This record gives sequence, structure tokens and C-alpha cells, in this order.
Amino acid sequence: MRWPRRLAWVVLAALLLAAAYVHWGGHRYFWTALRYTYFDGHTTAHIDDARNFAQAAVAGGAPQPWPVAAQQRPLSDATRAFLQTHRSAAFLVAQRGELVHESYFAPYDAESRSNGFSMAKTLVTLLAGALVADGVLPALDAPLARWLPELAADPRGQAATLAQLAAMTSGHAWTEHYYLPLNPTTELYFGGDAAGTVLRQGFERDPGSAFEYSSASTQVLAVALQRALRERDAQATLSSYLSQRLWQPLGLHGASWSLDRPREQGGMEMAYCCVHSRARDMLRIGQLLLQQGQWNGQALLPADFVQRITAPNGLVRHYGLGLWMDPDAPVPFYFLQGHLGQYVIVVPSQQLVVLRTGQYRTKATQRHPVIPEEVYLYVDEALRMTGSAR
Repeated sequence: MRWPRRLAWVVLAALLLAAAYVHWGGHRYFWTALRYTYFDGHTTAHIDDARNFAQAAVAGGAPQPWPVAAQQRPLSDATRAFLQTHRSAAFLVAQRGELVHESYFAPYDAESRSNGFSMAKTLVTLLAGALVADGVLPALDAPLARWLPELAADPRGQAATLAQLAAMTSGHAWTEHYYLPLNPTTELYFGGDAAGTVLRQGFERDPGSAFEYSSASTQVLAVALQRALRERDAQATLSSYLSQRLWQPLGLHGASWSLDRPREQGGMEMAYCCVHSRARDMLRIGQLLLQQGQWNGQALLPADFVQRITAPNGLVRHYGLGLWMDPDAPVPFYFLQGHLGQYVIVVPSQQLVVLRTGQYRTKATQRHPVIPEEVYLYVDEALRMTGSAR
């Protein structure tokens, strides 16, 4: 019986040493991550985690209900089974500005707000374009060091631009991983200091030399945008600007944006993720892009800006600025994408906008090396139900 007892002491000592390393080694975010994932019945962040973070309100505007097509198009049995298997929350399809299909899966409904995760990266890029249009930023290609002197000591930091951050080509050092408990991405999400976490990172390659998807790039961009805003208005926030420039003119319902810590403690928006909104409202963001930034006769975003961000970024064909895409597909499309399979897909040639939200996805690829096959399944389903050309 001595060996089992000794082994128990060895295991206990190892656990205590590991706990000490986590607690005093600069990884206290691990405990928060553990509490809000595994102890909450999940293995990663999830679409209902707004309750775990301080929230900034994104005020809505006067309601502008979606026009609903007289003839609603049904889901195929195969797609419905796929959506149910992958714990979907919503699947919506609009064509020519009308809702032609709308499905929700219990416990979610039309009023549910869920985390769009990295679809927020697109929203931050849209805010950058709006700030240029409003004269707050001189240009999308402005050097980021103008607002981020912390990065100016590095020649690469001096050379990088705001547009390169949106295109994921700035060369900013980062490793994107959503499941390892001790890593920069987990710290960014649960560490309580998003700006500090990303600004501590340097540059690992020359700006404009390579594409690397990075949540940190969007957070760095957001810090620059927030500082530019506050040069005009010391009380301005990304949330209030999102409300002013998009949410209210589009007639969207109120939403919220997770903060890394309470605002009174200096918190800011977790800009690379975490806008919690209704499905119909995120679908309308896709409709705005489809309409080249035009809404009710008003240019909410410049058309040339929308054209730029929805085209390949020059280094890869599958990413523009804040948007994924396959311009070489038989029916080309671009899309917003978030962790666990949050998508808003725009198919310009068919005037289609497709949304899927949910708790789980498969990242298996078939028709494209990096775009999940399920994206093509959703596009195919929308084309099938609307009788659109393929």
C-alpha cells in the first residue's frame, strides 16, 4: 500500500506546483478560462457567454423590419439534419432584400442574442472605413504607428498600416489557438487586458509579406481606432460608434459588445470577437455589404471601400480585409466567419445573403484548402431553395 500512497503524494505535489506556476507565472487567466468553459459544460468559449463578461450596449435604431417573401422556401431534410446535428441556433436566407427562409432551433428563437465571435472582425473593419469617410482617419492605408507609438520602435511597426491589420498581413506576431489553456489567444479572451496583451507582441515579419489570420491584429486595429476616435471625443467608444454608424441607421435591435473588463476599470471592447446580436440583425450587415454600403438612399459606407474589402487582399485569394471569400467558386461568394461556425455569407451574383449561427461546427475541408466544407453546403442550400443558377 506504500506505493499508491507515495504516488498520490507525488501527484498532489505535481498539481500544487502546476497551480503555483499558473498563479504566479503570469497565467492567472487560466482560472477564469477554466471557470467559464469546462466548469460551464463547454470545452471552449461559447455563443451564450455574454453573462461572463462586462457588456457595452450597442444601441439600436427605429425598427426597420425585414420584408418577408410571400413564398417561404423550405429547408431540405439533409440540411436540416446537418444543422440539428451541429447544434445550430439559426439559419436564415434572404434574396433581393426579402427573407425567403428563417429557421431557429430550440432553445433559440428570433429574439435570441448570441456571440458572433470573429464576425466582429468584419465589423471593426467596417468601422475603420466609416472613420475614413468621416474624416477621423486620413486613409485606410495610414501608418498604425501614428496612433500606436508603442510599436514605432520597431521598423516593421513603423511600416505597418491599418489596412494590413484588417487584411491580416501586417506581420504582427501571434499564434491563433482556441483550445490550449495556456496560450496568448486564451489570455486575450480571459486575461482582462486585451490592449496590453496584443501591444506586448512585436512583429515577426515584414508588413505585407505574408498572410496570417490573427485575432491580435484586429485588437491592435481597434486600439488605433479607439485612440483616433478619442482625439475627437474623449468619451467615444467603439460600441457607441458602431451604434451611430451602423446599428441605428440600419434599424437594428439593441446588441452588446463584450469588454475585457468593466469600463470603469479601463476596459475596452474585445474587438476581435464578441458582439452579441440577433440573427436577423447580423443578416442585415450582409445585406448592407451586398448593397455596396448603400441603405435607404444613404451611403453608410463608401462603395469603393466595400469593393476593396470584398476582394482578395493581394497575398491570398481566400481573404480580403476582414472578410473570407472564394472568388473562384462556380458561384463566387464572401463571408463573415466566427468561432464554432458563425457565418454571414453573401452571394452577389444571386442577390443572396445566408446566415448560420450555432454551438458547433466541423472544420473539415473538401472543395477548398482552408474554407470549411459546411460553408459550401450552406451556399448550395440557399441556391437550391431559391432556384438560383449554379
